[in-house]
Amino acid sequence: MKPNHYLLLLIILGLVIPGVSSISSEKMYATEPVAGAEKFTSLENTTTNKIMGIAAADCKKCHPSEVASWMKTVHFQSPDLRLYKFEGNTKKYANALGLTSADLLADSICADCHATKAIRDGKTKVISGISCESCHGASGGKEGWLNRHQSYHNSMPIPRAEETPEHRTARLNACDNAGMRRSSNLYDLSKSCFKCHLVGNEKLIAAGHKSASAFDFVSWTSGEMKHNFLVNKSKNADAPSLWMERTGGTAENRRRMKFVVGTLVQLETALRLRAKFTNPAVIPQLGGVTAAASGKLAQISAFAPAPEIQKVTTLMGPLLATLFIPQPNDNETYTKVADQIAEQAKLFAENHDGSKLAALDTMINQLPPHFSQQYKDKYLKN
Repeated sequence: MKPNHYLLLLIILGLVIPGVSSISSEKMYATEPVAGAEKFTSLENTTTNKIMGIAAADCKKCHPSEVASWMKTVHFQSPDLRLYKFEGNTKKYANALGLTSADLLADSICADCHATKAIRDGKTKVISGISCESCHGASGGKEGWLNRHQSYHNSMPIPRAEETPEHRTARLNACDNAGMRRSSNLYDLSKSCFKCHLVGNEKLIAAGHKSASAFDFVSWTSGEMKHNFLVNKSKNADAPSLWMERTGGTAENRRRMKFVVGTLVQLETALRLRAKFTNPAVIPQLGGVTAAASGKLAQISAFAPAPEIQKVTTLMGPLLATLFIPQPNDNETYTKVADQIAEQAKLFAENHDGSKLAALDTMINQLPPHFSQQYKDKYLKN
């Protein structure tokens, strides 16, 4: 994002670092205008019209510490680093996809993962870095989750602590149905991560883009991207603080669950991409990612056997011999296994809470919290 864009966003958000101020918003959701026909169709065009954006949704009204934390991250800086400067790798990859510098800031697949897009003045535009809705789901529209997730009574404002169990159940069900990916839903949250941290465009990979980042669900959500301030706005807890308060869950158990569920989702996502890839020069890269995730699951199964993981390792056995070589029935073969792994991942998330997975701590402790070099240089130097 250009320097003047940073300043504008700071003014809109009403944030001055290191302090955080708050203003109220009269309009907590909006029905976006219908998008016009776009030259380039992105991966996210079906949800863009429901994106509010961090300023319009007034996220900082209830989450000031989370927003302030976000503004220090490479997620916030991503458009400036990857989209606004039409040079180097940005230009190289855009040229390979037939995109102009203007396209990058509109409805491009690059903006799908390096920014938040929304409909503004009838057009799809980059409005910020990778933000709340990128991970937690588009929130806007009359049927969106923005209003509902913070409404604790049907007809009057009351504190969260006074919400009835019946209303809470109905509220959370409504949010889930509206597409909100809540902190308790590790499967959907990790899917949000891997849809970008595994690259699904063969042309982009063939041009030199990495097929995968060195992403790990536990490590990366425990470092720079951690933002667990809801119960105590001055303390960034090691796990979602409201989730711990309500469920009695612990950060240790959650890390174990994230480790397993994240690995299952990584494997599922890689297989879905492998199903549609046809380029013999690109397939080995994705095959390597897939084989690594499968091997990691085999290790997990050795340390902490679980029926869901054992089923997945059994499913993967016959595929390992052909991962690196295109076959006529790849789409059907890999999609079918990916669907079965998705089912087992959801079952694992439902059937376990991490309390019986302490044997995995040896593996997990080798994954320190992740911080980008930009973050280290600016905030972690002594």
